[in-house]
Amino acid sequence: MGLQRQKKYFLLYDKLVQEHKQNSSELTWNLETHQSYSYPMLLGVQPQTCFGTGLKIFVYDTDFAVRPIACSQGMFASEVFVHKYLQHSSCATEIPEEADFFFVPVYAACVMTKEDKKAAEMDAFYKELVVEKLKYFRLQEGRDHIFLWSSETFDFPSWADHIHSSVFLSVEAQPIECTDFDFFSEETASNFGSSCRHCPSCFQPWKDVVIPGFVEKWSIQKMSAVEKKPEDRTYTACYHGADSDQLAIYAHANASVRNDLQQLRELPRVSIGYRFGKITDYFARVGQCHFCFVPKGLGYWSNRLYEVMFAGCIPVILSDGISLPFDDLLDWTSFSLKWPMAEVSPWLIQHLEDLLVNRRSFVYSLHDGVKRNRCWFDYNSADTSCSPYLGILQALQKRKANFPTWHGRFWGASSSNFSEA
Repeated sequence: MGLQRQKKYFLLYDKLVQEHKQNSSELTWNLETHQSYSYPMLLGVQPQTCFGTGLKIFVYDTDFAVRPIACSQGMFASEVFVHKYLQHSSCATEIPEEADFFFVPVYAACVMTKEDKKAAEMDAFYKELVVEKLKYFRLQEGRDHIFLWSSETFDFPSWADHIHSSVFLSVEAQPIECTDFDFFSEETASNFGSSCRHCPSCFQPWKDVVIPGFVEKWSIQKMSAVEKKPEDRTYTACYHGADSDQLAIYAHANASVRNDLQQLRELPRVSIGYRFGKITDYFARVGQCHFCFVPKGLGYWSNRLYEVMFAGCIPVILSDGISLPFDDLLDWTSFSLKWPMAEVSPWLIQHLEDLLVNRRSFVYSLHDGVKRNRCWFDYNSADTSCSPYLGILQALQKRKANFPTWHGRFWGASSSNFSEA
């Protein structure tokens, strides 16, 4: 079903709901799903603001950004939501001459998982896109073009040869670069260690922007329903997730901190172990915890960081190389803790216990900070003073103001004097 038909049926559904909302007994059916809260934005029914930034952004159409509903779930869905927000916002322009930036939408994580696209296929797609289809790219050699990476890898393996000057919106500031991508099974997990590394120079803070991962509105609502007040929380600290005993790849990704956490599971007043069978049971447990551990995974970033805050849990970041979104706007020390990965031991639990006993007001201030700031990580936030889109657009506004002036590669003569470069 095409996007226009989806929009048509949604508007019909919404009309019926509005007509019958006075008599709720007539509404014995609904279209609510994990994603339905977001339909108005994804379908362009709900116009979006540019937050007074004055930015003008030209949004391309690409072949790998045509299924927003199908790709709008899971932790990589920022690639969809940022695209649709910009496309339907007052920032959008169809006049390239007035554009400050050009946004290139690609649902890379989605098509790689749902359509089983391999790295080589993605590389070929991006090369063709940049060389042949982005008609305004060469005007400034891509300096004003924006690409979004929603996972710990840049899904364009040869990006450095083609878009190194472009602006990146990325969840990971030290992306994983691999010479061999055959490490997605338990049998080939060792390939990760021999073929992949973090790239500290791939992300340039003067032009690039760290963005949060995506948490579904359904999950946010479920966690909000079981979130306890600070005084009613019964667990000092929690962590439920995989380690290298469950996923072999973690043994090759400098993620031993996950195994170190599992060694603490017998201590009192902690809830540490592997994943719950039901996600709603996990949400309920997190809602009972004061502190939630956020260890390194494959990348330094972790979507758990954003997820636990929607249950009111204070994140304890155990990922030394992580870069945090909007750190020029937000005081992360006011709503999180960060602890060295190499120092995970019973002393960490004792430290958190001491905070609860001797500095309870400080702990409660961290809880307050979590509630006050988590709207910055909610891609469905309706708060015009607090949302990831506001953070992204303000960051782009700053980069526009600070960008070096571009005079072109050559000057002083008409382009007709030169052969094609």
